[in-house]
Amino acid sequence: MIVLELYFLFYRLPKMMTRLARERGRSGWRWSLIGMGAWVGAEFGVLVGAGLFYGLGVEFLDWPLPIPQGVQALTYLLSLIAALLSATLASRILTRKTKELPVPPPPPEFPQESPYAN
Repeated sequence: MIVLELYFLFYRLPKMMTRLARERGRSGWRWSLIGMGAWVGAEFGVLVGAGLFYGLGVEFLDWPLPIPQGVQALTYLLSLIAALLSATLASRILTRKTKELPVPPPPPEFPQESPYAN
């Protein structure tokens, strides 16, 4: 399962982000790093959150300290789902259409009169 995750993280996601970025005239390697960072950041955030949640359960609700395999598998699954959602969000940010802003009016022109003309 981890090999599949590494495939997506280091091959499939950068390839997809590079293609999307180049189609839009953006830097491919920067958007690849953004996608990879979103993936790793989402996984890390879920794992830290789950660890804090379980730690509070151990402290206050007397949950078993060696974390059960089912809880570990659920945490890993939730972190993968969060990683996929964050990578999808990064690609959607890249592919969204930018709103064309109207051209501003030209600056006003003032007459060049001398204050000493009278």
